[in-house]
Amino acid sequence: MRSNSLIRWIALLIPLMFFMARPALAQKYVCMQSLQGEWCMQLLPSAAPATVSNFLRYVNGGLYTNNLVHRSVPGFVIQGGGFNIDTNNKINAVPTFGTVNNEFNRSNLRGTVAMAKLGGDPNSATSQWFVNLANNTFLDTPANGSFTVFANVVYGMDTVDKIAGLQVVDESSVLGSVFNEIPLVPPVNPAQPARQNLVLITRAYTTDLLPGSTAQPYHCSAPVANDALTELCGSSVTFPVSVLGGGAYELSLDLIATQPTLVFSVRPGSLKAITNLPDSYATFNPLTNVAVIPSVRSGAAIYDNVQLLMTNPKAQQLTLQSFSRR
Repeated sequence: MRSNSLIRWIALLIPLMFFMARPALAQKYVCMQSLQGEWCMQLLPSAAPATVSNFLRYVNGGLYTNNLVHRSVPGFVIQGGGFNIDTNNKINAVPTFGTVNNEFNRSNLRGTVAMAKLGGDPNSATSQWFVNLANNTFLDTPANGSFTVFANVVYGMDTVDKIAGLQVVDESSVLGSVFNEIPLVPPVNPAQPARQNLVLITRAYTTDLLPGSTAQPYHCSAPVANDALTELCGSSVTFPVSVLGGGAYELSLDLIATQPTLVFSVRPGSLKAITNLPDSYATFNPLTNVAVIPSVRSGAAIYDNVQLLMTNPKAQQLTLQSFSRR
């Protein structure tokens, strides 16, 4: 068994690796929920690293919550990221983190997501983004500053098209000059649009899995070596487990404490019976309350023979006991 000092060290290291060393791995997709439906985009950090990092600051900071899709040009784009609506139904500009340099690398094809910016200033993008509804390759030309694509819609493009199909109204005289192409949900009184008429992004969040997909093969980023059974994904791990005398299951654990040791909790509803186990799987002995995961990847590091003890059976909490690092 490893020393307590080493366990404390890893308790500090894993969260730091997650938050600092591997944002691209830990945050593969960003999904946006609206009353019209949900869509998810796959981030492209290799094509536009600074732009992806900038975008994630807004997502992770909650600045796209109750955000408006404030512009729609059918056959061209829908645009958001610039304005939120508060509980008093007041529309406010999203506070920005400053500008980000242009990183044009990918063409503005249908389903790609790019940053909006000011005319004549290629390095003026802040919080506003748009989804291309068509192959808008003219946005790639230097004359337009070559708009930076930083993501692809990979789930819910039908939702994007649904929003693009809504009535577009000029509300510049009511809401302000930038709202001259705002999509609205009927029935609409143009002289006094209500909250329910607006296209609101009620939640924007990062995820490693697309809606409805399975956690298998237990990697939240690019495939890794087969002996890396599972991966720390957003402070959680999902893996197959064989219970001594009790069958085979898929299970998710969420990290709930890091001091003085790592403590994980079984995610409610995550225990699912499975028919077949893969070549590598975790084990749990109900007689000793010990779970052993063959290996766990966190960023570039792999930890083998990770042993956890069920220290609170009632709350289904397990505490890290020992491991070895490659």
